[in-house]
Amino acid sequence: MIARRRQAIPLLLVLVVVPGAAHGEPRGLTWRSTQPGISRLAFRHVVRGERPELVLAQRVIDREWGPSDDSVYVEVDVAQWKSGFLAASLSAALPGAGQSYVGQRGGWMFTAAEAAGWGGWWWFRHEGRRLRRDAAGLVGAPDVAASGWSFERWSAATDGDATEITALYAADRDAFYDTIVLDPRYLAGWGSDEVRARVGALRSRSDLRLGRSRTFVAALWINHVVAAMGALRAARIHNVPLSPALGLRVNAGMRSGEPAFSMALERTLR
Repeated sequence: MIARRRQAIPLLLVLVVVPGAAHGEPRGLTWRSTQPGISRLAFRHVVRGERPELVLAQRVIDREWGPSDDSVYVEVDVAQWKSGFLAASLSAALPGAGQSYVGQRGGWMFTAAEAAGWGGWWWFRHEGRRLRRDAAGLVGAPDVAASGWSFERWSAATDGDATEITALYAADRDAFYDTIVLDPRYLAGWGSDEVRARVGALRSRSDLRLGRSRTFVAALWINHVVAAMGALRAARIHNVPLSPALGLRVNAGMRSGEPAFSMALERTLR
């Protein structure tokens, strides 16, 4: 629906001379409004003693604004009007839904990108966790002497106190596995270098997979934002046509390496 607009009513002030001597008032200059209902703004020279003073008399202008009788702006209902807010909200929730609501054909691309994003996030996250479980299986339970890495083996080889590493295992398993693989102080707890190398390789691959899953999450957020902005733009362009046979074409792109923007009125011949 086209918003109602109001014409500004010009205010014409004229300068007139007000004779105030008839009522015992000093002569002066007065501003009067030609519009009825508008308070006047007066300037008078008042003689007090021997020095004239300029006095400003003003009252608050209180007027209710509304469409004038000769206003050319009217409210009209536009057929197939699309709400930009609704279009943006739909695509923010489900990319492509706002474009479909407006009637834009390219909305399916946002929906396809959304499905691909969720699929990629799930696969990389699943693979990352699987590789972490495989690495933990090679390490085994560290409180068992025959495991790939054990507290008992490390304490016997270094004559050290395993209290700190035991507490780390109980509090944060990921930090524990990174420590026994990367920190040279705990190399003595491994049953063999081969097992340690395999565990390190599995965890590196797992980190890569989980990192890519987070990248897909960021891409999903971007897809939602871009789809919402695209739906809002599509709704505004959709609402541009002036009549069933007259519309506005908007084009934007690059020309000679510089951004270019063009608008053209189109008339459909029937």
